[in-house]
Amino acid sequence: MGKGDAMVEVRQISRRFDSMLAVERVSMQVRRGDFLTILGPSGCGKTTLLRMIAGFLDPSEGHVLIDGQPMNDVPAYRRSIGMVFQRLALFPHMTAAENVAYPLRMRGFHRSEIPGRVERYLRLTRLEGMEGRRPHELSGGQQQRVAIARALSFGPDLLLLDEPLSALDRKLREEMQLEFRRIQQELGVTTINVTHDQREALVMSDQIVVMEGGRIQQSDDPERVYRLPANRFVASFLGMTSILPGVVTAVDAGGTRVRSGTAELRGRTSIDLQPGAVVACAIRAEQVRILTDEGAHCDTTLDAVIRQRVFEGDRNLYELRAPALGEIRLYAFDHDANRRRRHAPQEKVRIGWNVGDLLLFPASEVGTQPGSMNQQGEN
Repeated sequence: MGKGDAMVEVRQISRRFDSMLAVERVSMQVRRGDFLTILGPSGCGKTTLLRMIAGFLDPSEGHVLIDGQPMNDVPAYRRSIGMVFQRLALFPHMTAAENVAYPLRMRGFHRSEIPGRVERYLRLTRLEGMEGRRPHELSGGQQQRVAIARALSFGPDLLLLDEPLSALDRKLREEMQLEFRRIQQELGVTTINVTHDQREALVMSDQIVVMEGGRIQQSDDPERVYRLPANRFVASFLGMTSILPGVVTAVDAGGTRVRSGTAELRGRTSIDLQPGAVVACAIRAEQVRILTDEGAHCDTTLDAVIRQRVFEGDRNLYELRAPALGEIRLYAFDHDANRRRRHAPQEKVRIGWNVGDLLLFPASEVGTQPGSMNQQGEN
């Protein structure tokens, strides 16, 4: 079977807890050797979906297949799955090497084979020289590596990650994201990761599944999910996005025209919108420009006032208000913070963006589930 074949297939799977429907009719495939991330806010159903794939929960309906084999009646311990949890559950009385060897002993590997496999996976996870240390003698990142080595040591068909990095500080979390990706690519093991961290999903994944309300809102490669969101929820959840209320006034070759406040805007949409339609206009912070260059060109320009500036190291984040749009908060990133002058609160500026930057969605649409989100910051 080639890389394009499905290692994991989920068919119309649902899970109820009493009267609550946590996962509703979800279908997806994970290609052999791919790294897929299930991304979404707390309570969206992503961990419930992962636990059904692992065999810890039985589906209320639907089917799970791994490597083409039905799994609904196969208990978790008989599935060829390695797992790394947020709580690593390392055995505190065992050394790193003993923790890695444990699943090999439990699965009946020959005693002569175990030391070589332990050495291989400790080397893969860059833990040479740490073999004899117990978990409390290791850093947080080293403990993560032991957990990864343990999950991979018996050569599982599938690796499942349940927010294993969420307890780490930001710098270590970002380092471990790259480590997870390196190890996964080196081994070619099919991996499903669950997280609410946008950066983690974008950095680590071949494919992202965005969930909300127990349903999949979009499934695609990271760049398409970010640049071509399927609905208002996805546009709001990924990145720092402002949502402007509007009404469609015309549709022509120059784009869909929208009135928001007293401003006339133009944007793009993938659906048929007619004049009079009430819409939500999504614009990301990196697409809003503060126009300090008289020669700069944008399709839409507005007067604005700086509300505040936040220095984030590699960029400045500006919160703005454009009087023509009412009290809506807009955000703009300046990624060249060292070269351009800083704008002060209450300073009047000119801002702009292009037609392709403003995404239009039906105002009532959050996805396939009801609800609303106005603005969502980055993690």
